[in-house]
Amino acid sequence: MTKADIVQWIAENKDIDIPQKYIKEVVNSIFKLIQDELKNGKNGDKVQISGFGTFMIKKRKAKIGRNPKTNEEVVVPERLGISFKPSKKLINFLNSN
Repeated sequence: MTKADIVQWIAENKDIDIPQKYIKEVVNSIFKLIQDELKNGKNGDKVQISGFGTFMIKKRKAKIGRNPKTNEEVVVPERLGISFKPSKKLINFLNSN
């Protein structure tokens, strides 16, 4: 599912009378807010959305990788990544029939 799919779903499936361009602005603003909070937020390195889950910044250790074309070893530097831990409510929903 893409952001465009989310915008279209909201526009078509909800009883709201908002032009699609405004829905797109709201969806983009929500994703921007999550990005900004992960990077500079007051909650440190996580964004928790109740009933859905938590996005967290994780530090990935440096490691030795391999260039697939030349087969030579290369150092992959330490970097930040994002992980997601689903809420119990989301897990229960996914496992229900």
